[in-house]
Amino acid sequence: MKKIDKAIERKKALTEARKEIKNCFISKSKTLEIGYNHYLNVFPEEIRKLTWLTSLTVICTDIRTLPDWIGELSELRVLDISSNNKLKKLPSSLQNLKHLKKLILDNTGLKKLPSFIGNMHSLELLEIDPYDITDFPQVILDLPKLRRIETRRGETGHLPFLAAKQNELNMNEFLRRIDRCKKLKQKRIDLSFLYIKELPEELSELHWLEELNLSCNDLVQLPDWIGDFQKLTVLDLDTNELKFLPDSIGNLKNLKKIILNCNHLKTLPETFGNLTSLQVFILLENDNHPGWEAEYGQSSWFTTLPESFGNLSSLKEFYIFDTKLKKLPESFGNLTALRSLHVESDRDTPESFFPESMKNLTSLRRVKISSFEKVPGFIGELTNLTELDLSHNLFYTLPDFIGKLKKLKVLNLHSTWITELPAWVADLKNLTDLDITSNDIVVDPQIADKLPKLKNYDFYWNPFSAEKEKKKKK
Repeated sequence: MKKIDKAIERKKALTEARKEIKNCFISKSKTLEIGYNHYLNVFPEEIRKLTWLTSLTVICTDIRTLPDWIGELSELRVLDISSNNKLKKLPSSLQNLKHLKKLILDNTGLKKLPSFIGNMHSLELLEIDPYDITDFPQVILDLPKLRRIETRRGETGHLPFLAAKQNELNMNEFLRRIDRCKKLKQKRIDLSFLYIKELPEELSELHWLEELNLSCNDLVQLPDWIGDFQKLTVLDLDTNELKFLPDSIGNLKNLKKIILNCNHLKTLPETFGNLTSLQVFILLENDNHPGWEAEYGQSSWFTTLPESFGNLSSLKEFYIFDTKLKKLPESFGNLTALRSLHVESDRDTPESFFPESMKNLTSLRRVKISSFEKVPGFIGELTNLTELDLSHNLFYTLPDFIGKLKKLKVLNLHSTWITELPAWVADLKNLTDLDITSNDIVVDPQIADKLPKLKNYDFYWNPFSAEKEKKKKK
């Protein structure tokens, strides 16, 4: 029976692929994308007729071989055959694709790359998953137009010559983007996913930059001249190896948004408080699941915010996730422009995390916290609050002061430990969204009638409520 079902699913998958191919044939589209179905186990013959294609994507299938005729698609510039993990060999006819610029082979079953790729002289980008590759012909590295070899982070150590070439190409690409930005006087530059360890001096010349994306590199430190970008409004340092920020970061007087996710920062310099134009602060560390550090090493480094953080008079959004931060500084209560506060963690967060000064933040509109055992008292002072997300906390009861937040429109109580919904919920007449799913609680079915503006409510899907109702009837 299973064999019959599999045959039916494979026939369906091929039929769906043929529909896409037919539409492409009728419209004469130069781009075809099929796959995303592990029941597709043959490379459709009909593609052979689409000789005008410039981009072909066949991914996430059960295909084991590519046909020899694929070399007849002479107009191809892009070929993506990634995520076909049963594909273990490439036909030599691929080298006939004289115009191919981009070849994507990651997450396939290839153990060896064929040397004939070295004959594909138009190739500019090669994307591979080198972890299982045991043979990488060095002739490929001599391709005259090759600009990038994209791999998963840190997986070329067993092929040192490839790692060296990749670093060289990445730095060349880094400098190429800088040169282009310089010629065009671009205000934004994206230097992400180049895995460089040190910023070249050439970048310092782009003093007119307003947005700088340095995410997904291997930067250990920033040079002092980073503070010279006086017009910078957005700085993205996501996923690097930074252990500290230079004092000169405080010179970025026009900076409005900074992203510091996934670094090795323990704190911020006192000069950070000089960023009086900053509106958005985002810091996410690695997951702090129990046992993570023992198995994988340090999972989070960030432990303190400087007292000067309270000087960020323009800050509107504060997001901090999965850090080892135990307490916000007392000066945090000075951030009276704050509108959104998100504090999330997978570890128990101490009740003392929020200082007494938090009650001053009456301009807050949105609050989301997790991993607390008690609703922080300052929330009762937030009379302008419209969204309160208390999901994934260890609350057994909810304080009455939440019922006094008359402007509240959204209340999320998903996955807490509450056993009853307080009567005061019916007093939140402006409530439009209510979620109390995944709680051991029986809900008053009339609650929706008591909240005139309620539009979205999730509480009927509750694995515990149904069981309780059954017991009551018995």
